[in-house]
Amino acid sequence: MANFSHVRSKIEFLATLNPKIWDVIPKAPFTFSNAHVELMVADVTKSVAGAITNKALAKEVMDLSKGMAKEAGAALAASWEPGDEICPPWPWPWPGPRPWPWVAVAEPDPHPWKAVLAAEQVELAYDLTMLAGLTISKEYNGALKGLATKLARVAASTMVDEFERCATVPRKPFPPRR
Repeated sequence: MANFSHVRSKIEFLATLNPKIWDVIPKAPFTFSNAHVELMVADVTKSVAGAITNKALAKEVMDLSKGMAKEAGAALAASWEPGDEICPPWPWPWPGPRPWPWVAVAEPDPHPWKAVLAAEQVELAYDLTMLAGLTISKEYNGALKGLATKLARVAASTMVDEFERCATVPRKPFPPRR
């Protein structure tokens, strides 16, 4: 089963890299380039591909991710300048909220409900549409939205049946008070 919270947290992190919001974040040198963000979008797209249950569609998404990464890597190398840093020199101690909330946080307990795979696939399709909004490439934007539509269409064909067959059972009652 895919860890959707990790995929979503990566997408939300990428959304915060929008330079328009940097006037509300403590000032620091903004060293992320478009190529950096494109490479990170390709990486999250790869994570989405790994969670898609339809093998043919997963391969399509993975191939798109590889193409995006190849193009972003070439753009990074072409624009490499002395002093460019992949990891920006953030001030220490960090002035804002804890930047990596997933560090030293235990995994959540297993959910008491059964997964509905088609619903999870729709969530992944939604993730692809969010990634489409984070790329600067019109080509990749269209490709990501097209793959999201394909994935949603495949999931929609089985979703009602999966919800009807859902094996979620009621929880056990709390023990009586003494």
